[in-house]
Amino acid sequence: MPRLVGQRSNTGANITVLIMLLAIFGVFLEYFGVIDIVPGFGREGRYFQLKSYTTNEQVIEQPNQ
Repeated sequence: MPRLVGQRSNTGANITVLIMLLAIFGVFLEYFGVIDIVPGFGREGRYFQLKSYTTNEQVIEQPNQ
C-alpha cells in the first residue's frame, strides 16, 4: 500500500480543468443559439426560436376611418 503522507493534492489542477470544460460547454451553447450573450456570434439558424416574428397571415386588416 503506498504511503500518502506528505503528498500534495491536485485540487488546483482539477478546478482548472473543470473551468475549462464549463467554458467550452458555454461556447458550444452560444454557437448553437441556446443562449445569446454575444450578439451576432454563432450559426445563422437558431436551435430554438427565441423571438416570434409577425407574418402577413397574422396581421389583421383594419379599415381606415
